[in-house]
Order: sequence, then structure tokens, then C-alpha cells
Amino acid sequence: MNKIVPDPPRRKPVTTPFFTVQSDMYPPDALAHVSELLRGVIETLDEHCRARAGEYGLSMLGNAMHASEIAYTLVEHVHTRLYGQQVWGEI
Repeated sequence: MNKIVPDPPRRKPVTTPFFTVQSDMYPPDALAHVSELLRGVIETLDEHCRARAGEYGLSMLGNAMHASEIAYTLVEHVHTRLYGQQVWGEI
């Protein structure tokens, strides 16, 4: 039996990266970017958890927030030890 409608074309996987890192990026700039990204994650998680206090599943987001805060603190520590200054200060 012949098909009346052909199969749709196959999708090609996306191979373009979401972002790239320039190989000549100055390390303090990279740490500052990481610090700012982590700060955004922490603030987003904090707002979400506060708005939905008591709902099911918030413990997983709490764990993500805890891990983000640890990562942020480590980035700040590395920057302070290497360059003698804090990136952005306390969260």
C-alpha cells in the first residue's frame, strides 16, 4: 500500500552552542561573570521559594539554592585570594 502523505523531513540536531567562552577572556572578568550569574540564580530561587512557601517540591529548590550559594561563595573566595578584592560583595 502506498502512502498518500510522505513522512515529514527528519529534524537535524542543533549543533550550535548556546554560548561560547572566548579563549582570551581575562580570568577576573570570567570570575565576575560567574559571580553575577550565580547571584541571579540565587535571587530567582529565593523569590520563587518565598512566593510558594509550604508547597510540595520546594526542598529540591532549596537544595539548588544552597548549592548555588556555596558556588558563589567559592567564586568570591577564589577572586579574593587571587586578586585581593571581592567581586560584588555579600549576597
